[in-house]
Amino acid sequence: MFSRRMVPFVGLLLCWMAPPLQGLQIHDPDEVEYVRLNVTARVGDSVTLDCGAVLPAIFIWGFTKPGTDNNVALAHNYGQGPKLQPQAGGLGRPLVNSNSSALVIEELKEDAAGMYTCQALYDTDDGAKITFYFTRLDVMGG
Repeated sequence: MFSRRMVPFVGLLLCWMAPPLQGLQIHDPDEVEYVRLNVTARVGDSVTLDCGAVLPAIFIWGFTKPGTDNNVALAHNYGQGPKLQPQAGGLGRPLVNSNSSALVIEELKEDAAGMYTCQALYDTDDGAKITFYFTRLDVMGG
């Protein structure tokens, strides 16, 4: 269902989320859903990158610049409200509203082009469900 290249992301998610996962049960961690999107925006514009239609219990936003394998943490919500990481400011003016998991980047910079990953954990009646939302953002000159 997923490539070997994705396995480190699952491990990273489970590692980052280990403390908040106490009490949540993942019945089959190999059953992870992947959603892929492409978005194009212009320098200086505002862009919204979605992380599902339903607010997850926990989410982590990461960014990978083209040509690198380095995934940089941008924002997270471990159930206590969204928090932005300082390095997110290099992409423009990022924000995550308190009732949303979408990453909004206003005043978009050219350096914001790349792959955004939202790792979302949903607490369901059948146990925890993990979904990865991969959004490739292309930024066109202003």
